[in-house]
Amino acid sequence: MLTIREFEFQDWDYERLAWLENALFGSQINPEELRTRDQHRDPSLGFVRLVALDANQNMVGVIEATQRPAPWFSRGEVRLAVRQDMRRRGIGGVLLGELETLLRERGGDTVVLYTSQSDAGINQFLVHHGYAESFRGYQQWLPLHGFDPERFDPNWTRLLEHGIHLRSLAQLRDGWDTAQKFYDLNITLERDAPRADEHFIPTSFEEFSANQYDSPSSFPDGVTFAVKDDDLIGLNILARDSHANVLHNGLTGVRREFRGLGLALALKLEGIRVALAHGSEGITSYNASTNTAILKLNEKLGFQRSPATLEWRKNL
Repeated sequence: MLTIREFEFQDWDYERLAWLENALFGSQINPEELRTRDQHRDPSLGFVRLVALDANQNMVGVIEATQRPAPWFSRGEVRLAVRQDMRRRGIGGVLLGELETLLRERGGDTVVLYTSQSDAGINQFLVHHGYAESFRGYQQWLPLHGFDPERFDPNWTRLLEHGIHLRSLAQLRDGWDTAQKFYDLNITLERDAPRADEHFIPTSFEEFSANQYDSPSSFPDGVTFAVKDDDLIGLNILARDSHANVLHNGLTGVRREFRGLGLALALKLEGIRVALAHGSEGITSYNASTNTAILKLNEKLGFQRSPATLEWRKNL
């Protein structure tokens, strides 16, 4: 006998959920940690959790939906998990169906899930239940041991002939209006970047500046600008990762009118030189499958791809 109900935010359900999560992920999480995690959710966004209980009241499956922020309030991002020994019994399908009904009744219109390309079983399950792949992206890794930047030539002479120079945020940060120029260029390039959603919602100038200048991940030496006549025309952003000797390559981009000069390669190489100078073990990156130019450039530089992360959607 299977019971599907909403999660009760009480000790007994947190104990069951801890038992389930530890069985699923081999973790040692306790009920209080799960309660604290729930308490730190954004209270302005809707959240629902359904659980599946067997005849002995053991929690054998869970599904959660978190409302997305503006302008996607009618979309719910979903996490689904069923105990390994209880799979292929229809539990996942029942949980998903119950959640879709609940979200529809509460005004939702779209369900969004994420899986790995290597998760063939869950991907087939989603297709069977009416989900369509809407986006895929690749996590990438560039090991820096033995990397030789001199193997690559972005045609420095041509860039100099066009009056283009490379400068770091550390060099320019105290210059007149650098922060505003950095912000404006970032917004321009982000609007061009491939993404799953049709809207791009920029962060505020204050939030962006705090992240780039003052956060634990900020790394002014690793932010490289292409500069022409005091204008910023391209950039490559390296940030500190959670691992001490690893950097993350965020946005790389060049204004449309300056593309085709090899600037993206020059910016990437400068970032790699900075990483090497700081003793970094490697650089991570994440790019959409539709960002073919950057994926091709990263492959040329030696970035190694992990299996794609897939986004799935279903209209309710």
